[in-house]
Order: sequence, then structure tokens, then C-alpha cells
Amino acid sequence: MVTTMKLPPLAVGVHPSNRDGCGVNPSDVHELIDNISGVGWVDSSAWPLCGSHTNYALRLIVQEVAHEGGALTQDGKLSLSLVQKHDQAFYKAATTGITFKVLNKEVARQWPDLLPMIQQYGNASLQKQEHELQMLCRLHALYVAQQAKGGAVSFAEIKRKALQSRPPCAAAVPALYSFVLKASGGSTGELLKETERFVRQRCSSARSLGADLWEVLAHEPKGFASSGSLALFRHAMVKLAYSSKKMGKAECKKMFSHDIKRDVVTADALMNELRSLARHHADPSTPQVFIAQGLTDQMLASFAIKLRLPDEKLYESFDEICHDFVLVLRHMTGQPVPSRWEAGLKEEEKAKVKESDSQATLRELKEDGTFKDPAKVLAEMGFPVGSHIRRKSDKTEAVITEVVEDNVKVSIDGGFFKVSIKDIMNGMWATFTPRPEREVLQDLAQYATSQSWNYEASLTAAKITLELEDLSKKYKQDQWHALELQLKPGKVLQVVQPIQKHKLILAPTTSKVMFKWEGVPAAGVKVETDWEDACSFFLLADSKLPGDDEPEDPKDCSFCPYFSVEKTSKEDESNMEVFWAHGRDSTLRFPLLRNARKLETGERLMIWREKVSQAVEPLAAASPAKRPAPEGGRAKKRSK
Repeated sequence: MVTTMKLPPLAVGVHPSNRDGCGVNPSDVHELIDNISGVGWVDSSAWPLCGSHTNYALRLIVQEVAHEGGALTQDGKLSLSLVQKHDQAFYKAATTGITFKVLNKEVARQWPDLLPMIQQYGNASLQKQEHELQMLCRLHALYVAQQAKGGAVSFAEIKRKALQSRPPCAAAVPALYSFVLKASGGSTGELLKETERFVRQRCSSARSLGADLWEVLAHEPKGFASSGSLALFRHAMVKLAYSSKKMGKAECKKMFSHDIKRDVVTADALMNELRSLARHHADPSTPQVFIAQGLTDQMLASFAIKLRLPDEKLYESFDEICHDFVLVLRHMTGQPVPSRWEAGLKEEEKAKVKESDSQATLRELKEDGTFKDPAKVLAEMGFPVGSHIRRKSDKTEAVITEVVEDNVKVSIDGGFFKVSIKDIMNGMWATFTPRPEREVLQDLAQYATSQSWNYEASLTAAKITLELEDLSKKYKQDQWHALELQLKPGKVLQVVQPIQKHKLILAPTTSKVMFKWEGVPAAGVKVETDWEDACSFFLLADSKLPGDDEPEDPKDCSFCPYFSVEKTSKEDESNMEVFWAHGRDSTLRFPLLRNARKLETGERLMIWREKVSQAVEPLAAASPAKRPAPEGGRAKKRSK
């Protein structure tokens, strides 16, 4: 029933049920290529029975597809010749293939549960573990299979089967199951498949939302049942959450706010209408239409909850968003797709659309090479008469009042000045929208402190403090009596009694928890959280030791041995090691220290840290080098 054969990468595909129907993540495949390039190809680690991502990495190399950076690329594409020079084993695997264990098709026919079991074993054993959306698809498949047998569906049984592979998202399974029941799209699960495909094409599988966020996405508050399941809107919020790191629990909660309930219902209905429009005029499964539809869903959802996404077009109405989607459909299909939303656009927006649809015109030149109609050229570039412009160098603001030959007449604080057209065309000025003299802020509830990012981060910092308290209780201080801190001539943490291996465990207990949106502090211990790259959390030492002359109350002092362990760049000197642990909250992980071997009396606690050598720029000579002395003269005198 099992055959061993060597197959080239292009002869091996992906089973439709791979990763519960999630298939291969393109971002992960490109990341895998870089990882293999860094550590080298090893035939024994290829996992040929359930290594779809590995095989696709080889396929991309053979086909020399586009790839960002790395030592294996040339002109933005993977290069077989560079792979051969860099790693002969990697090149051989890509060109001749790897040895596979091939199961006879009768195995799948006689034992249909065997392939999912092998898949789950591979998911639990490999580095790329199961993603939340993969778990969504599995829960849906288990529910449909149990429902087909008749009788009541048991969540406990579904949960037991779903968690057999020990996925990292186990805590989120109840919320994921609730989301499946409310928003999967029925027994076919079309909405789940659509969202999974969209996220897989645009996000790495390392991105995780967490149990708390899924609980909000699956929530159904009182008063919303009459509005339907809002399935499309929920899926749009899932896409937003995976695509934008600024989309957190507070933003998701807005979808259930009674103040914006009407907008949420409207957005959900528009998503459904745009899908019908796309099905009528195009194939919605094609990549271009599919991505355009998913992005439009995100824009409708973000507009409904009043969330402004960075680097996205700022819309003022649902009509503008829907009409833009129609324009995209027209461009893709070449058909006159009707738009009922065009009538709702403002006059200035209609003018922009009309201008964007018009053909570009030839720029007529004079004999000396200057423009015959500079005003028209400036208008095409986005600087028509009446535009508000700002100089980038010193933020001077002006209004274009007239174009005169090679200059632009501008008004600045009531006075009139000239600005060179070349300066504007060279990017020294930019247009801007002036703020109104009177600005009113409404719907203040959405700006509540409890919904701000800083407040959310401070809550996480508070959780970190509580988790540290739990860890300090779990790993008691019963070995501290075997330690002493030398204060003079230098601070040294050393052992005064022998300590057996792994018996001394130090947690980074502190009252100073810092969070930073960018950069890292000069000193500090980083905590792993579910904020990923959006915000980083650090633990800083808050030691306050008793003075030599004036004894202090111990309550006024603070000391944690963790922060006094010395750093060494020599591995053989190290006697401590790092291990990661968490308390009740699995989203927070802390680097703890423990003794890697038995500690003897008089030893200093030391942990190895790789020494980072900084490149030193050579000093330039302050004066020119001396010229050699000519023969004769002084040279002869020296010889004498």
C-alpha cells in the first residue's frame, strides 16, 4: 500500500483537503525558501509525505518566479544558477526532486479517516502549525459530517476531534465554533472558503487574532437578531483584523454599537448586492475580481465603524465606495456595468470620475521647449487654479490664483507672490485640504479612552504585572538563600551554597512594565504578546538596595536577581539558560532563567549573549602622507 519513488516538484500537486481545505500559503512558501537558504537543505528533513509547502518551494525555484530579496534572487526573481552556487543539495532537490512515500489510492477509499489523521500529525509536528482559519474549516467539516449522520450535533465530540492535533488556537475553539454556526454560509461553507482564500493570499500564517477577538466577532447582542446574521459584515471584519494590525478588540466591538447599527446593516446589504453584480458581469472567482471584492468589503466595513485605514483612500459615503467597485469591474470586463450609486456622488466627485475616465492629452510646446498652456499642464498634475499648496521645506501655505507664463501667482496671508512652475513640477510643493475655521467633533463615544490603543496597551501591561505575580508564586524563592549580592567593589550575584540543576528559577519580577509603539529601550526584557509588531512590551529592573550608611526598611527596597545575572560572550562560562513560560493567560510568554547545570559555591551567575561586533569606520588621515626624501642631500647626510 506504500510505494517509495522520486518525483520532480512539478509532478506533485496539493490535495484538495490539504490543511482542511486551506491549501498552501504563498507567503509561507516564500518565507520557507529564505529559511532553507539560511540553514541549508537537508534531505532527511523534507517531510515528503505531508510537505506541500516544501514541494511548492522547490516548484517556485524551478520556475524562477518573482521573489523579494535573499541570496537566491537575480533581477527580482529566483535563479536556479544562484541556488546551485549557494546550496548544491537544494539545487539537486529542486531539479531532480525528492523521494516521496506514495500511498495507494485504495488506502483513501478503504480508510477515509487515515489521510486527515496523517495531516493532523504533520500539522502538530512541523514548525508551521495549524492556523485559526484552518481550524474554522475543520470545525465546519466536522459539523457537516456529524449532521449528515442524523441526530443532535455534539460540540464536545467536535471539539475533541478538532483538538487531536494540539493546535495553538485551542483556547479560541468555542468562539470559532460559534462563528462557524453564525457566519459560515451554510453547509457549503462558501463564506469560510472565500475569507480563507483572501487571507491566505495576503497574510502570513503567523498572524493570529486570538480567542478574545474571535469572541467579539462571533458575538450576537440583543437587538441585532432582527438585522439578520450579518455574515458578510462579520467576514469583512475578519479580513480587516488579519490585514491591519490596528484592528483590535475595541474596533471590532464597534460593529455592535447601536449608534452605528444602521450603517452596519447597510454595509452588509451592499456587500451582498455587489456580489450579485459581480456574478452577473464577471466570474467572481478570478483573482482580480476576487481581490477587488474582498478589498471593497474591507472598505465598507471600515467606513461603517468609522475606522480610517492608513494608506487607503478616504471615502465620504457608501456610494463612493460602491461606485469605485463598479469602475473596477468596468475596467476588468470591458462592459458598461451599470452603477445606481453614481447619482449619489457629490458634484466634485463626479468631476473627478469624469476626469479620470478621460483620455490624456498631448502637451503642446513652444519653440523654446516651454509649455504653451502651463495652466492646463498644472491642472493635469493636480495643481489647478484655486488649489491650496504647501511648501515642503518650511510648510509655507499658499493659494494658486493665476498662472502667468513660467510662474504661478499665489496668495499668502493677503499678499501676492510668484512661484516657479518648475519648483511645483519638481515636487517642492504639495496640495492640501485646509481645515475649516470651526471644526466640530461629534459622536464622541467612539473616542472614549477605554477604546484607545494606549488604554488597550495599558491593560495588557497590567495583565503582565499580574502574570509576573503568578509566576513568582509558582517558581518560589526557596533557593534565594543560596545566593548573595556583592555590592563593592562591583555588583556580583554569586552562589554561597551548591544548587542542583534546574532548581534555581528566576522570574523577571518588576513593577516597571513599559510598552513602546516603535523602537526598543536601551535595556529591558521583552515579553511575547499577541500585539505582534504593533506594540512591544518590556520589563525594566526597578532595583533599590539598602544604603551602606543608613539602613532602610526592607519595604522601601526592591531587588530581583533576574536582572543582576551577568552577560558573557563565552558559552563555556555560562551557567544559566532561558526558558519560556506563561501563566493563566496563554497570549503572554515570559523568558525565565534557570541554572543549566549544578552550581558550586563561589560561582557567579552568568548567561551567554552573542557579542555583536559593530563595524568601525577607519579614521581618515589628518594630513597628507610624507613623500620619500630624494637621493642626495638629506639622504646622504643620514647615511654619513
